[in-house]
Amino acid sequence: MHKQILKDISDEKLREFVDDAIMMIRETNHDLYETLENHLYKEAYGCHFNNWMLEKALKNMINEDGTNGAHWSVEQTNSVAKQLDIQFKDFNEYDWNYVMNMLYSDYYGSVPNDSTSYGKMAKKFLEDKDAPYGKALKYYWAMND
Repeated sequence: MHKQILKDISDEKLREFVDDAIMMIRETNHDLYETLENHLYKEAYGCHFNNWMLEKALKNMINEDGTNGAHWSVEQTNSVAKQLDIQFKDFNEYDWNYVMNMLYSDYYGSVPNDSTSYGKMAKKFLEDKDAPYGKALKYYWAMND
């Protein structure tokens, strides 16, 4: 029965209904809300970071150097990508930025503290031959599940 009702509702009304339902879930079951949001995100944008998902991921980083949040901007990590001749084919500039910042956050003090070293590690992470498609975003979701 619900499938017929959904079929008969206008797109605008359906979006409003789904939004209201998701907000109710957010208030009562945060884990389920995060799962739903991730599935909706994947359907809308695929398995790569976009600007707002990147901002969400970076704002909660607790870095080994005692700081919080992003260490590098997208522009700064794009500059490193250019130095290393990175071609954004199987990942995008936001995936690249997330991975460089994630590696800095987790491994600061363990590797030379320069953007090129982190860029080389990010390249290895993202170009891992046996990694799943969308590795950066899937890694973020797995670490925050």
